[in-house]
Amino acid sequence: MDEVPRLSQFEGEKVISLETYRRNGQPVRTPVWFLKEDGVLYVHTDNSTGKVKRIRRNPKVRVAPSHFRGKPKAGYVDARAELEASPGAVEKYRSQIYKKYGLQGSLTRFLQRFSLSEASDIIIIIHLQN
Repeated sequence: MDEVPRLSQFEGEKVISLETYRRNGQPVRTPVWFLKEDGVLYVHTDNSTGKVKRIRRNPKVRVAPSHFRGKPKAGYVDARAELEASPGAVEKYRSQIYKKYGLQGSLTRFLQRFSLSEASDIIIIIHLQN
């Protein structure tokens, strides 16, 4: 299967299921908002989440378009994740992701301002595997 059909399954989707792996190899699936740009998927989160900790240990992930609660709409695609914490990249992609989600995104960003968490924002960059 080539890259174009794999990416096309994410076209027009609002949520993806991101599958990361525990130390024992057990998969953990998490529904997340995302942005697709130039053949890459971007996810905003903070550096204290379980998915970030698992990606630090093992960058191998799988992704699939999903329903809001995480039920996959199509098969999972193998991918590799990297973490980006530079302020410029975080702000660029965080803004684009929340803009994609309109009013819901604006409300989420507004509520995040009141979080007591000391965690830092981070972007998960997902490259689909050939």
